[in-house]
Amino acid sequence: MIGLLRSRVGLATAAAIVLVGATLGAAVALAHVSNGKGSLPASSVPGVLQTPQSGSCTSNAQARQVWSDVSGRLDALVLHPSLSGVDAVAQGAAATQMRQYIQQRLLDHNLSEREKSRLDDLSIVQPGCGLQPLTVRVTETLMQDDYLASDGHVDHVDAGVGQTSHLLETYVRSGGTWKVLDIASLDQSPSPGTTV
Repeated sequence: MIGLLRSRVGLATAAAIVLVGATLGAAVALAHVSNGKGSLPASSVPGVLQTPQSGSCTSNAQARQVWSDVSGRLDALVLHPSLSGVDAVAQGAAATQMRQYIQQRLLDHNLSEREKSRLDDLSIVQPGCGLQPLTVRVTETLMQDDYLASDGHVDHVDAGVGQTSHLLETYVRSGGTWKVLDIASLDQSPSPGTTV
């Protein structure tokens, strides 16, 4: 099933590349036909500003910001669990895992989750140049992981609080934001606090 999802993600990425190429081609053709008179500014072509230059790669500081942004959005999603909210934060294998987690661990038990992790270390494995994914090796510590009942009281606390996890995380650009594509544990066994 994961192989099928990865194939679909590959097709979606290829389709996006073709769409951006077609849009840019149309803009170039229009500019050529009009001989530069009244040509379209780059900002009016959909996707141009969101598409990085081919040599544009993610720096370490930017990768840390990606991790912080996506982690914050994941934390917000499990605090107010909704299967429909997954697509705004994840795609591919991560989206599938997140949907299963939200349904089986939270919604089926009428729980929400208040989770916070601390980023201890981050190193870039693949810098996300152009349209390529960003892959980072992350060391994080689970600082808080409360499972809340529907009335807001703490039903239970994850036993993994205080433990450190080593993860390989892959992100993809989607419009003007990043989404998590895959999260893999580099530890012998996944930490109890690892939600996806």
